[in-house]
Amino acid sequence: MSRGDTAGRGPRAARRAPSRSKRSSTPLPKRLSPRSDAAPKQRTTFTGRAAILALALASVMVAVALPFKIWLGQRSGINSLNAQIRTEQQRLAQLQTQHKRWTDPGYVEQQAQQRLHYVLPGHKTYVVLGKPSRKAGRTVHTAAAAGNGPWYSTLWQSMQSAGGITVSK
Repeated sequence: MSRGDTAGRGPRAARRAPSRSKRSSTPLPKRLSPRSDAAPKQRTTFTGRAAILALALASVMVAVALPFKIWLGQRSGINSLNAQIRTEQQRLAQLQTQHKRWTDPGYVEQQAQQRLHYVLPGHKTYVVLGKPSRKAGRTVHTAAAAGNGPWYSTLWQSMQSAGGITVSK
């Protein structure tokens, strides 16, 4: 700078301008450098490298999001199928034990007597009519007595006994 340039700045600026031009070729000592006691200013601007990095991270997140969602869905599907397998295995174990019971002839005979009211030859059965009393506990339902006539006479007799009607002959 020349003195003519510093004329509008005041007397101090005119005096400093020539001295700076002399020192510009030589480095200033640290204690005399401008802003020597101030902290260095950090850059907070968004640079091109940061933009590219942000774009790359965003694209990776988008690329990973859909497969991750699919993976989570498959994991939940696998967990529900495993629970279903466990329940089916329990049901299979129950059916296998039931099958073992049905292969026993004594169990089959017992079920035929209880469920189908079958009677072995030579055995007598009694039919208990009315509601079972709670004091007596569990009552065994037996088959109707095999009558000496056709099925409709046995039916008629059971209807009469259920209604409390006695027919004298």
